[in-house]
Amino acid sequence: MNEKWSYKQSVVLTKICILLFSAAYFGVIFTCPLLTRRFLYYSCSAAGVYKGTWLFNVTIYACAIPIGVLLWNLWRLVGDIGLEEIFTGENIRRLRIISWMCFAVAFICLLSMAYEFFWGIFAACMVFMGMLIRVIKNTFERARELKEEVDYTI
Repeated sequence: MNEKWSYKQSVVLTKICILLFSAAYFGVIFTCPLLTRRFLYYSCSAAGVYKGTWLFNVTIYACAIPIGVLLWNLWRLVGDIGLEEIFTGENIRRLRIISWMCFAVAFICLLSMAYEFFWGIFAACMVFMGMLIRVIKNTFERARELKEEVDYTI
């Protein structure tokens, strides 16, 4: 029972988490009108203010596009990491795309603050995630440069 958590197990767990999140993502896409109607009914019933679901649906469906692109690139990135292809130009490109998709969702959420202030919380979270991914991308990029220097030196 003193087995250490292996690199391969971590990659498999990450892939499972991405698949679970993707399943939830598709569940939200297919049930969005129902979910938003229920959410607004229960959240607005105490306040007595009901703004309609169409704006919420527009925001969710607009965010679904960059989130789908993000998930696909994340899946491919983790797949390459599982194959021990880590500091490659393709993975750096994927990290760049993932960060831009975070910023795209943040922008959509900022626009959605015009009708509901709580979208600002999501926008702030996505900006923070985009910045974290940019730092990771820059680290990968520098590591690739160092790896190439070492490869050419030997």
